[in-house]
Amino acid sequence: MEYVILLVGAVIVVAIALVAVGGGVAKTAAMPNQIVYDVMESIDFCAEALPDEVTASLSYDDLRRALRLHLEWIQAHHFTPDGDPDGPLVFNDADALAYVMERAAITRLPISVDHARQVLDAHLAYFQFMGAVHVEEPDVVQKDLAELGIDTTAAIDPTDPSNELD
Repeated sequence: MEYVILLVGAVIVVAIALVAVGGGVAKTAAMPNQIVYDVMESIDFCAEALPDEVTASLSYDDLRRALRLHLEWIQAHHFTPDGDPDGPLVFNDADALAYVMERAAITRLPISVDHARQVLDAHLAYFQFMGAVHVEEPDVVQKDLAELGIDTTAAIDPTDPSNELD
Protein backbone atom coordinates (compact mmCIF):
# COMPACT_ATOMS: atom_id res chain seq x y z
CA MET A 1 0.00 0.00 0.00
CA GLU A 2 2.85 2.39 0.77
CA TYR A 3 4.31 1.80 -2.67
CA VAL A 4 1.01 2.66 -4.31
CA ILE A 5 0.81 5.96 -2.41
CA LEU A 6 4.42 6.80 -3.34
CA LEU A 7 3.76 5.87 -6.97
CA VAL A 8 0.59 8.00 -7.13
CA GLY A 9 2.45 10.90 -5.46
CA ALA A 10 5.35 10.61 -7.92
CA VAL A 11 2.93 10.56 -10.89
CA ILE A 12 1.19 13.68 -9.57
CA VAL A 13 4.49 15.52 -9.04
CA VAL A 14 5.71 14.57 -12.54
CA ALA A 15 2.37 15.63 -14.08
CA ILE A 16 2.50 19.03 -12.36
CA ALA A 17 6.12 19.51 -13.47
CA LEU A 18 5.29 18.60 -17.09
CA VAL A 19 2.36 21.03 -17.14
CA ALA A 20 4.48 23.83 -15.69
CA VAL A 21 7.42 23.22 -18.02
CA GLY A 22 5.09 22.74 -20.99
CA GLY A 23 3.44 26.10 -20.31
CA GLY A 24 6.81 27.83 -20.15
CA VAL A 25 7.97 26.17 -23.36
CA ALA A 26 4.75 27.13 -25.15
CA LYS A 27 5.10 30.74 -24.02
CA THR A 28 8.73 30.86 -25.19
CA ALA A 29 7.88 29.21 -28.50
CA ALA A 30 5.18 31.83 -29.15
CA MET A 31 7.65 34.71 -28.69
CA PRO A 32 9.15 36.26 -31.82
CA ASN A 33 12.79 35.57 -32.61
CA GLN A 34 15.08 37.86 -30.67
CA ILE A 35 17.26 40.07 -32.86
CA VAL A 36 20.52 41.49 -31.58
CA TYR A 37 21.58 44.88 -32.90
CA ASP A 38 25.27 44.89 -33.83
CA VAL A 39 26.61 48.46 -33.88
CA MET A 40 29.64 47.73 -36.04
CA GLU A 41 27.60 45.66 -38.50
CA SER A 42 25.05 48.48 -38.78
CA ILE A 43 27.76 51.05 -39.45
CA ASP A 44 29.38 48.85 -42.10
CA PHE A 45 26.02 48.05 -43.71
CA CYS A 46 24.96 51.70 -43.82
CA ALA A 47 28.36 52.88 -45.08
CA GLU A 48 28.08 50.40 -47.95
CA ALA A 49 24.48 51.39 -48.69
CA LEU A 50 25.06 55.15 -48.71
CA PRO A 51 25.93 57.01 -51.91
CA ASP A 52 29.52 58.16 -52.40
CA GLU A 53 28.66 61.84 -51.85
CA VAL A 54 27.36 61.05 -48.36
CA THR A 55 30.27 58.82 -47.35
CA ALA A 56 32.66 61.46 -48.67
CA SER A 57 31.30 64.02 -46.22
CA LEU A 58 30.60 61.78 -43.19
CA SER A 59 33.25 59.93 -41.24
CA TYR A 60 32.54 56.56 -39.64
CA ASP A 61 32.29 58.37 -36.31
CA ASP A 62 29.75 60.83 -37.75
CA LEU A 63 27.77 57.92 -39.19
CA ARG A 64 27.88 56.10 -35.84
CA ARG A 65 26.61 59.22 -34.08
CA ALA A 66 23.79 59.70 -36.62
CA LEU A 67 22.74 56.05 -36.22
CA ARG A 68 22.80 56.45 -32.43
CA LEU A 69 20.52 59.50 -32.72
CA HIS A 70 18.11 57.45 -34.82
CA LEU A 71 18.17 54.68 -32.21
CA GLU A 72 17.48 57.28 -29.50
CA TRP A 73 14.40 58.40 -31.41
CA ILE A 74 13.18 54.82 -31.84
CA GLN A 75 13.69 54.06 -28.15
CA ALA A 76 12.21 57.34 -26.91
CA HIS A 77 9.12 57.27 -29.07
CA HIS A 78 8.42 53.72 -30.22
CA PHE A 79 10.02 51.19 -27.90
CA THR A 80 7.60 48.56 -26.62
CA PRO A 81 9.37 45.55 -25.08
CA ASP A 82 6.16 43.54 -24.65
CA GLY A 83 4.87 44.37 -28.13
CA ASP A 84 2.10 46.70 -29.20
CA PRO A 85 -1.29 45.23 -28.34
CA ASP A 86 -3.03 47.40 -30.96
CA GLY A 87 -0.91 46.23 -33.89
CA PRO A 88 2.38 47.08 -35.52
CA LEU A 89 4.29 50.27 -34.84
CA VAL A 90 4.18 52.95 -37.52
CA PHE A 91 7.31 55.03 -37.98
CA ASN A 92 6.88 58.53 -39.32
CA ASP A 93 10.02 59.32 -41.30
CA ALA A 94 9.49 63.07 -40.93
CA ASP A 95 9.43 62.83 -37.13
CA ALA A 96 12.59 60.73 -37.06
CA LEU A 97 14.35 63.16 -39.38
CA ALA A 98 13.24 66.17 -37.34
CA TYR A 99 14.49 64.52 -34.13
CA VAL A 100 17.84 63.56 -35.65
CA MET A 101 18.36 67.05 -37.06
CA GLU A 102 17.44 68.68 -33.74
CA ARG A 103 19.82 66.42 -31.79
CA ALA A 104 22.50 66.80 -34.48
CA ALA A 105 22.43 70.55 -33.95
CA ILE A 106 22.68 70.12 -30.18
CA THR A 107 25.54 67.59 -30.41
CA ARG A 108 27.26 69.50 -33.23
CA LEU A 109 27.03 66.63 -35.67
CA PRO A 110 27.82 68.12 -39.10
CA ILE A 111 25.12 66.55 -41.27
CA SER A 112 22.72 68.05 -43.79
CA VAL A 113 19.04 67.19 -43.93
CA ASP A 114 19.49 65.35 -47.23
CA HIS A 115 22.39 63.28 -45.88
CA ALA A 116 20.51 62.55 -42.64
CA ARG A 117 17.51 61.34 -44.65
CA GLN A 118 19.76 58.99 -46.61
CA VAL A 119 21.39 57.72 -43.41
CA LEU A 120 17.97 56.99 -41.87
CA ASP A 121 16.87 55.19 -45.03
CA ALA A 122 20.04 53.07 -44.93
CA HIS A 123 19.48 52.38 -41.23
CA LEU A 124 15.91 51.21 -41.89
CA ALA A 125 17.27 49.03 -44.71
CA TYR A 126 19.64 47.48 -42.16
CA PHE A 127 16.73 46.82 -39.80
CA GLN A 128 14.88 45.12 -42.66
CA PHE A 129 17.97 43.12 -43.59
CA MET A 130 18.37 41.77 -40.07
CA GLY A 131 14.64 41.07 -39.77
CA ALA A 132 13.90 43.61 -37.05
CA VAL A 133 11.27 45.52 -39.03
CA HIS A 134 8.89 44.89 -41.88
CA VAL A 135 8.24 47.83 -44.16
CA GLU A 136 5.03 47.84 -46.15
CA GLU A 137 4.71 49.29 -49.63
CA PRO A 138 4.34 53.11 -49.41
CA ASP A 139 0.90 53.10 -51.09
CA VAL A 140 -0.43 50.56 -48.56
CA VAL A 141 0.97 52.58 -45.65
CA GLN A 142 -0.51 55.85 -46.98
CA LYS A 143 -3.93 54.19 -47.37
CA ASP A 144 -3.80 52.71 -43.86
CA LEU A 145 -2.71 56.01 -42.30
CA ALA A 146 -5.39 57.93 -44.20
CA GLU A 147 -8.02 55.53 -42.82
CA LEU A 148 -6.71 56.28 -39.31
CA GLY A 149 -6.89 60.03 -39.96
CA ILE A 150 -3.12 60.54 -39.63
CA ASP A 151 -1.65 63.42 -41.65
CA THR A 152 1.44 62.25 -43.52
CA THR A 153 2.06 65.45 -45.46
CA ALA A 154 4.06 67.22 -42.72
CA ALA A 155 7.76 66.94 -43.47
CA ILE A 156 10.97 68.90 -43.19
CA ASP A 157 11.67 71.04 -46.21
CA PRO A 158 15.21 70.10 -47.34
CA THR A 159 15.54 73.37 -49.26
CA ASP A 160 15.01 75.44 -46.12
CA PRO A 161 18.47 76.72 -45.10
CA SER A 162 17.49 76.76 -41.43
CA ASN A 163 17.44 72.93 -41.50
CA GLU A 164 21.19 72.67 -42.18
CA LEU A 165 24.10 73.05 -39.82
CA ASP A 166 26.75 75.64 -40.45
